[in-house]
Amino acid sequence: MPACLSEYRCAQCKKLLFKGLLVEGSVEIKCKHCHAVTTVSASRHDRLLCMIDPCPGRILPPSAN
Repeated sequence: MPACLSEYRCAQCKKLLFKGLLVEGSVEIKCKHCHAVTTVSASRHDRLLCMIDPCPGRILPPSAN
C-alpha cells in the first residue's frame, strides 16, 4: 500500500474507518463498531498529489499566472 495514504479513525473508539488521500472536501462515515458518526475534513488543494516538487503536470490556478 502506498505510504502517502493516511489512516482515518473513529473519534470515539479509534477503530480504523478507512485509509486514503483526502485532498479537499469532507466525508461523514458511521463506525461499524460503535455506530458513532465521524466527519473527516480536508483542504489540501494547494499540495501536490504526485509528491514531486515541481510537478511537471501541475496546472496552476488562473490567479497564480
